[in-house]
Amino acid sequence: MTWSLALIVVVMLVSVAFTGLCTYNPGRPENGPVQEVDPVPFMSMEARAMNFPVRLPENPEGWIPNSARRTHIDDTPAPVVGWVTADTGYIQMTQTGESMDDAVRGYDADYRELERTENVDGHQVEVYSSEENDVRDLWITDLGDVRILFSGAGTDEEFHTIIDAAVNTEPLPSEG
Repeated sequence: MTWSLALIVVVMLVSVAFTGLCTYNPGRPENGPVQEVDPVPFMSMEARAMNFPVRLPENPEGWIPNSARRTHIDDTPAPVVGWVTADTGYIQMTQTGESMDDAVRGYDADYRELERTENVDGHQVEVYSSEENDVRDLWITDLGDVRILFSGAGTDEEFHTIIDAAVNTEPLPSEG
């Protein structure tokens, strides 16, 4: 029985290897090509499904959108888009209709405190931080009818770039 199983595994490996449909790339995945996604169809559907306006800013120069998904903030659906920045950082933008306090508390299970407030293109942005090294800062701005949260591994300049783009973007159509 062992020999039969070994023969089956060898035949399977040889058969699959010749198809070219699989690869083996040992080592770290960093510095490989970024898997780009088109967030427009997903965010357009989310705009029709949410009870708050949904925005999708233009990609800043050199930024590549690599994710578009739905998460939950305080048990409420929230669309998320993520970009790999020109300097290989990563920033994701989450939108919610929840209040500022509920959005910060409901973002994830990590505790953050208000560290500072910044002004980005005339909009107040609160930056929440944690004493834990593995918890990323959370940047949040209130546009009245929607709260937009930003997190990731980017520089302050990159956060300012995407926040500026987001707050100056018209909401996507919510009908049609």
